[in-house]
Amino acid sequence: MSEHYEKHAEQVTSAFLELLDGDVRARISDEHRQELAMLVEAAISTAVLEQLEHAADQVSALSQSIRHGAEHYDKTG
Repeated sequence: MSEHYEKHAEQVTSAFLELLDGDVRARISDEHRQELAMLVEAAISTAVLEQLEHAADQVSALSQSIRHGAEHYDKTG
C-alpha cells in the first residue's frame, strides 16, 4: 500500500474517532484503532484499483475502436 493511502486512512480514522463521545473513544485501544485504519486503507486501495481497472477497460475499448476504424477506413461507401 502506498504511504499516501496509509496517511489518508489515518486521517479518516482520526476523523471518525473524533465523532465518538469521549468515553467511547477512550475505550478504543490502539490495536483497534490500527485495525480500523487498515480496513479504511484496504477500502481506499480497492476503490482505486477498481477505478484503475475501469480506466484500463476504457482505454482498451478505445484502442479496439481506433484499430477497427483504421482497418476499415477505405472500405466504407
